[in-house]
Amino acid sequence: MAGVVLRALRAGIVLTIEYRRAKLVDYPAILRLQSANYIANVSEQDRSAGFLSAEFTPEQVAAMAEDLGIMLAIESRIVAGYLCAFRNKFNHGSPVLAKMLESYDRVQFDEKPLSAYRSYVYGPVCIGGDYRRRGLLRGLYEAQKKDLAGQFEVGVAFVSRNNPHSLQAHVAGLGMTEVGDFEVKGNVYTILAFSV
Repeated sequence: MAGVVLRALRAGIVLTIEYRRAKLVDYPAILRLQSANYIANVSEQDRSAGFLSAEFTPEQVAAMAEDLGIMLAIESRIVAGYLCAFRNKFNHGSPVLAKMLESYDRVQFDEKPLSAYRSYVYGPVCIGGDYRRRGLLRGLYEAQKKDLAGQFEVGVAFVSRNNPHSLQAHVAGLGMTEVGDFEVKGNVYTILAFSV
């Protein structure tokens, strides 16, 4: 996908955000942003602003980026945020993701089970603390949907019920539909779906 550049006016300052797929040179920045926002590295008081429930290895980041892609939001040559996408058959090694994928036969979206659709896994999405509330989530979401249009009918995500900031951003902010819940090790996750 060619880069999409959007300009926004905030407090009298013109911001230029470029949305594009990650390249090899971007992987270290993705991993740093991931580490800074992983739940184990975020204080209890800062978790209300959102956090990542899963951490990917450098090899998994490379595999995602080289397949369906990792969409980046770049501001002033800095990776301000990213949004991953991967196939349902991706070797994720995550018990949380495995549990969500197991539910596809029983969870419905638009009156059909998720298993009836050509779908992909949306996320995780991560936006650096200094770049939040600037519209980057919507920009990443729209850029990813445009990039994957024609390949998939539905995108599916999960969000921890303990992460109300992220749940609100995806349901109220992006219009995703809550289609079910599942539990892993006492943590409850919500399954979200959307048309591509």
